[in-house]
Amino acid sequence: MQYVLNNPITNRSIEYNDNRISRLCASYSKCEISGNRLEVGNMECHHKIPLHLGGNDEYNNLIWVDKSIHKLIHATKNNTIKKYLNVINLDSKAIKKLNLLRVKAGNKPL
Repeated sequence: MQYVLNNPITNRSIEYNDNRISRLCASYSKCEISGNRLEVGNMECHHKIPLHLGGNDEYNNLIWVDKSIHKLIHATKNNTIKKYLNVINLDSKAIKKLNLLRVKAGNKPL
């Protein structure tokens, strides 16, 4: 939490920076897909609906995930998807959440 507070994303809006802090606090610093504890250097704030698809920086459009899951949300190549699925062990509930985010990002579910 302290890292995010002290390291705002300088090229992003105040709204984004405030909401990413609030979202991290609400998630108890856990990945909102896997439930694993997030660690500095292995965590990313994802826009559920990407900005280029009309998304915004509002609280409800943000979600904290670990880097591997973020890669899976956006991955389109089968070898990349297989690579990250082998790295992380997701249960069916987590896969369902992941697939919802993949669809919102314009990708096919796994």
